[in-house]
Amino acid sequence: MRRVFPTIRWPIISAFLGLGYLLAISSLAQTAPAGAGLAVQVVTKVVEKTIPCPDGMTQRIRITARKADVTVKGWDRPLVGVKLRLLAKHTDRAVAEREVAYHQYTLQPNGASIDLSNGFVIPQRAGRLQSQMKAIYEVSVPNRADLLINDSFGDITLHELSGETSVQFEYGKLTLNDIQGKLTVKSDYGDLDGKSLNAQFTCTAEKATINLRDHGGTSQIQSNYGKLSIFPSSSTLDELSVEAEHTQVTLVPLKIDDFSYDLRAIYGQLFLPPAWSEQFPRRSKEQQHILYQPRLRKPLIKVVNKSSPTHLFTASDVPVGSR
Repeated sequence: MRRVFPTIRWPIISAFLGLGYLLAISSLAQTAPAGAGLAVQVVTKVVEKTIPCPDGMTQRIRITARKADVTVKGWDRPLVGVKLRLLAKHTDRAVAEREVAYHQYTLQPNGASIDLSNGFVIPQRAGRLQSQMKAIYEVSVPNRADLLINDSFGDITLHELSGETSVQFEYGKLTLNDIQGKLTVKSDYGDLDGKSLNAQFTCTAEKATINLRDHGGTSQIQSNYGKLSIFPSSSTLDELSVEAEHTQVTLVPLKIDDFSYDLRAIYGQLFLPPAWSEQFPRRSKEQQHILYQPRLRKPLIKVVNKSSPTHLFTASDVPVGSR
């Protein structure tokens, strides 16, 4: 009999590997924290597979990851390429070698989708898990792929995608670079760092730090109990809407007149450029509202923020290291 690790339910996979898999077992000694006196042994199992994906927009690629770091990069080939590393860490090499076999995974087509997933199952006779378990995905997909990612307790990195991408994650970090198409993100206790987004972007975040640089496209962002910093791009931003509560919001355009603004602070404060202090005096303790339209029509940045400050200043006012 087998018992499943109590906090996670995992898919059952094939008991053997088919053609196209490459397995390798390796170990790496790492220095344990000072005072521990023992070296940590890392035992790694590597699986590689290539899955045909003639039309990335027809087959949805689903990645269901647990305690895993996931990197996905778009390419112009009709294939999904996967390299999956499964790790077990323990000071006793024999324990790590035994428990690396507890990893379970699926890398295969499933009807109209391609499923990539991982977990681990502990045999009932084995007792409690002793090793630190981790998985690392390196995935290449058609750059216009329909992609769905769900991850817990791991970091996600996405590069050069232009299809429809949906990400749901918790207790990790999402890094985005050069993303187009449609992107939907839901984060619980997971931070987000993005550069050169030019997508139809929807984000819902709880207790997250979000940094968006050279930000373009059309965005709707909701943030609760977090921190949000946006460096909008004057050449690619079409519209930006933020609804925030208990979240410090900072807007850093290259020039103030690159955009129109509709800024509202409810039980919070707007910190504005010095030139605006007389033009937009604060008239109420409960609420402050500013509408600003430059002479030429510009993309709109709209922010409604409750119970936290909102800052607006130019990129020249920000230290280089924090941009």
